[in-house]
Amino acid sequence: MLIPRVSVVIPTYNHARYLPYAIDSVINQSYPNLEVFVIDDGSNDGTAKLVKTYGSKINYILKENGGTPSALNLGLSLVTGKYVCWLSADDTMIGEKVSKQVSLMESDPSFGFSYTSFVVIDASGKKQYEVNSAFYSDKQEMVTKLMEGCFINGSSVMMRCSALEKIGGFDENLPQAHDYDLWFRFLRHNSCGFLDEPLLAYRWHGENMSKHPIEACSLIVQERAKRLFPEWLN
Repeated sequence: MLIPRVSVVIPTYNHARYLPYAIDSVINQSYPNLEVFVIDDGSNDGTAKLVKTYGSKINYILKENGGTPSALNLGLSLVTGKYVCWLSADDTMIGEKVSKQVSLMESDPSFGFSYTSFVVIDASGKKQYEVNSAFYSDKQEMVTKLMEGCFINGSSVMMRCSALEKIGGFDENLPQAHDYDLWFRFLRHNSCGFLDEPLLAYRWHGENMSKHPIEACSLIVQERAKRLFPEWLN
């Protein structure tokens, strides 16, 4: 039986203090067919030197600073896996995240992506609380509820590369909510899977981009969603 390759893209910008935890959480997964890309979005905090200590375990790419969506898109252009995960440089995978999500994705070819519940940790890595992410098996309900706000943690997601190729990558004109935008585009063409298990540690350290949300980005995404789903949203 062939074991599908899974690619993990870790975009980073001046997160050298957290990045080793993210990388270690991936390379310590028991899943046997992984490739890891660290896309350095112009860091100046010693990230390059740090990543080089991992040798051939990591594919390291340095680019000019252009924002998270551009780093993600560069990573996505390089992956060779059947599936791809995005992991923020300050977050970590928990347990057997990759193998469990591969099993889920392999169980239903209609899944364009899947996501999981997660735990919130503080800057030092101490667990604060669990988040049981919302999920709706009915696609119309899923889309309608997403219009109320994004409840999908991007770092918990695994995407099917063939589905991603059809819908396109992240919108680099959206400094925030670029993941929110992608979920709607996936749902126009694909189903979505979910594991109600905390397989990600989301680090809340006070410098998170989500601490200062740009409401205009979410409004742009929601207006696009109305055009994507005129039969359900008006």
